[in-house]
Amino acid sequence: MTRERLVSLPVASPPSGAELRILEAPDGLRLRVVRWLPARPARGSVLVLHGFTEFIEKYYEVVERLLARGFAVVTYDHRGQGLSERLLPDFQGGYQTDFADLEAEVVFVHERLLEGADGFPRPHLLLAHSMGGNLALRVLQEYPRRFDRAVLSAPMTGFDWIPLWLMRAAASLHVWLGRGDRYVWGAGAVDLDRPRNRVTSDAERHARAIAFWRHDPELVTSGVTWRWLREATRSVALVCRRERMARIATPTLLMSAGRDLVVSAKRHGRLAALSPAIEYRSLPESMHEILQENDAIQAQFWKAFDDFVG
Repeated sequence: MTRERLVSLPVASPPSGAELRILEAPDGLRLRVVRWLPARPARGSVLVLHGFTEFIEKYYEVVERLLARGFAVVTYDHRGQGLSERLLPDFQGGYQTDFADLEAEVVFVHERLLEGADGFPRPHLLLAHSMGGNLALRVLQEYPRRFDRAVLSAPMTGFDWIPLWLMRAAASLHVWLGRGDRYVWGAGAVDLDRPRNRVTSDAERHARAIAFWRHDPELVTSGVTWRWLREATRSVALVCRRERMARIATPTLLMSAGRDLVVSAKRHGRLAALSPAIEYRSLPESMHEILQENDAIQAQFWKAFDDFVG
């Protein structure tokens, strides 16, 4: 069930001025959306797309950094995650029917909350992490002029675990066998007593994200299901096509994490070379969640962000 609230912790509360809404997507699914205006007239607006298993509250610090830079900010929970509506009722596992639906949500939220009579000022920027980066690439390929600039943090454009075709074949077989809502091998419900950290070298920020889950278990998204994996591998194959990468006209900064254990950092450089609109940077010491990394790595990211945005 969708919840119209923002979760607060003693060590992490929402930036002031949050405007929270529940929006009904074109297909009827309910999304939890929030936007902020900076204290002074905005110099532009940023739509933030988080990654798989993530949620609005995890990005309070990112929102504060953007507001301090004078940007208006909009972000939301993807369908099936956080406090947006789940696709399978009472199921916390990562499940998606089609990444085209997730792409359509990006366009829908942009049109409803950044454009129009009560929208936010241009330029419109897209800041997207991991799965959100995959969705951002889909949007940039389909709508080359919708956003003025884009910054991608460790986008989901490939994996190093096993070949993509083999992952897709295994997932497709399990979906065909009627097991699409089952966890993939090695995945399962989150163990909040013994959480694993493969995403950031900053133990404090990781612990804070887990604290949100412990405080409000409805925020939890557990491991991937076979249906999620099939749709994700399909979307990765789609966005990486040479002809689609050539469509990207929006100036884009692609930031890759050198110590990424989740998505393939090696593929980022090769992919960026397919589009003259993409500027590629690597953060050699960063793990997957660049925006949740230690202060030194984040300083590098935000310096690159500021230089790119201008």
